[in-house]
Amino acid sequence: MPLNKNESKTYADFTALMGKGKQSKSVRDPHGFDAAIASGNVASLSTTQGRNDEADLALRAKKAWEVAMSPGKTLPMQAFMAWMSGTGVSIFSILITGMILMTPAKTIASVQQTFAPLERAGKSGGSKLDLTMQKAVFVAINIAGILFGVYRLSIMGLLPTTSSDWLGFIPSKQYVEFSG
Repeated sequence: MPLNKNESKTYADFTALMGKGKQSKSVRDPHGFDAAIASGNVASLSTTQGRNDEADLALRAKKAWEVAMSPGKTLPMQAFMAWMSGTGVSIFSILITGMILMTPAKTIASVQQTFAPLERAGKSGGSKLDLTMQKAVFVAINIAGILFGVYRLSIMGLLPTTSSDWLGFIPSKQYVEFSG
């Protein structure tokens, strides 16, 4: 339906805020905006690039520690689930124990893919971040999860830990003579 000349349109006119060719002094750039990056002037960035690389390395190292410690956050939940499923041999408790064993094993197998985005070189070809300690902590926490699963199998009686579990492998005694 066309508008009559007497009806007003509702719209926002931002042209008054813009200067001729450049922004007006009354409108500030948004937080984080850098005119040198927007205009493609990379030469002026060389002084701040060193600081940005150091900040990037520190941020990636902090994130790597968060990733390394993240399996430790699942251990209390797995312990609670194991406690709730009980120590009896049932399908539910066996499935929970299998999950407790398989999740850390899969995580250990994918440790390189987990840390690959954090290990990359910096944007300006800076040094590659050394994540050996973070990976070691990551693997150690996952091994603790596997050990908890093995302990769980033991208290359920599914691990052969007593001599009676190995009776089938003990040779029977050969008698020399029989009385009869």
